[in-house]
Amino acid sequence: MASVAIIDQPATDIVPVANAAAAVVLFDQAKFDAFLAKLKADVAAVPVDLTTKKGRDAIASVAAKVRSEKASIDKDRLRLTAEWRNMTAQVNGAWNNIKEQMDALAVEARKPLTEWEQAEKDRNERADAIINQLARDAMVSLDDSAADVRTRGMSVYETVLDPTLFGDKLDAAQKAKDHAVSQLKAALDRLTREEAERAELEKLRAEAAERAEAERIAAEKAEAERAEAARIEAERIAAEQAKADAEKRRIAAEQAEAARIEQAKADAAAAVQREAEEKAAEIERIEIARPDEIMAITSALTALEVVTPAPTMARQTITDRFERVGDDIVRDHQTGLEWARRPLPDRHEWKAAADACRALKLGGHTDWRLPTVRELQSLVDFERHDPAIDTDYFECPVNWFWTSTPLHSSPSDCAWFVYFGSGYAFWSGHNFAGCVRACRVGQF
Repeated sequence: MASVAIIDQPATDIVPVANAAAAVVLFDQAKFDAFLAKLKADVAAVPVDLTTKKGRDAIASVAAKVRSEKASIDKDRLRLTAEWRNMTAQVNGAWNNIKEQMDALAVEARKPLTEWEQAEKDRNERADAIINQLARDAMVSLDDSAADVRTRGMSVYETVLDPTLFGDKLDAAQKAKDHAVSQLKAALDRLTREEAERAELEKLRAEAAERAEAERIAAEKAEAERAEAARIEAERIAAEQAKADAEKRRIAAEQAEAARIEQAKADAAAAVQREAEEKAAEIERIEIARPDEIMAITSALTALEVVTPAPTMARQTITDRFERVGDDIVRDHQTGLEWARRPLPDRHEWKAAADACRALKLGGHTDWRLPTVRELQSLVDFERHDPAIDTDYFECPVNWFWTSTPLHSSPSDCAWFVYFGSGYAFWSGHNFAGCVRACRVGQF
């Protein structure tokens, strides 16, 4: 059996109990209190220095020594338990008290290190959360507006990277912030430009719609005025015609009466003439006609000819301006151009529209091109609306159609197109997606 340790001797380290009887501390509370007091003093004597590894190791070592002494006492407890089974309750009661107090002391001894480790864990989690948020802020979705990106960019730019918080992650945090600022700035520039272009296009569309509406109202007013003028003119012509007809009837009646009177005079004169001729005929029956007179009458009859006009060839005329050539092409006899009957299936920006026409193969032809503004407007029928084109020959949505004619004034990145709702021409930027109708053969 181990000898009893000298508890009350001065010591600079934890008092070993390896050679002491377990009963010294298990059954003598005073001895254990003295032993525990010395352990506490030894723990308190270890300086708390968490800034160096040596200091942190010293704290861990003193806690380990406390647990080691606990293990030594536990070893003797087990031995005594085997030897003194009848004292189990007393030994275990004492042990539970010792275990609780020594565990608490170990926890207390390690508390500074435990708190430091938890603080380090919390600091790293906060640093990681900020870095991850910077990465998420750098991503721009299709739903983001310029205002959204600007607000997020200001938040990222104003994020302060505290070296105390980030520690060895400061470089990664700085890279994440710089990347987010760069991505958001590029996205802001792009979205600002796109929103300005959309606003300009909407402005152009609104202005075009206003002009089209004004032109429609003006056309309706002009048509109403023309119809009213035509009605008034028709009434005037009808009144004048009625007056003229009445005058003609009056004149015809006067002429008929005069003719009747003249006819009566002629009938009377004819009666007198017939009487004279009957008398002359009676005289001729008794006379012999002279040969020279007979020959003269025969010659006069022989010289007469019936002239029949020679037949003339009817002049061939084009009754219609447009002619269908197959199912896909319309020929314009007025301009000499040939047109695709249908627009291209897709809308295109200006340069792409010209390329699409050049790539078109239709009706066995490969020389299709984008028409000029003058050529395209030649198809406009201003007596029609929505669309303003002869729909017997052309399929045409009420929309904007590109021409090859650029805008020669500012801005330089614009070209002319024709609106087939009203037939008027406007200009827009090259990036506008418009409809396309191809043409070929010549240019005017």
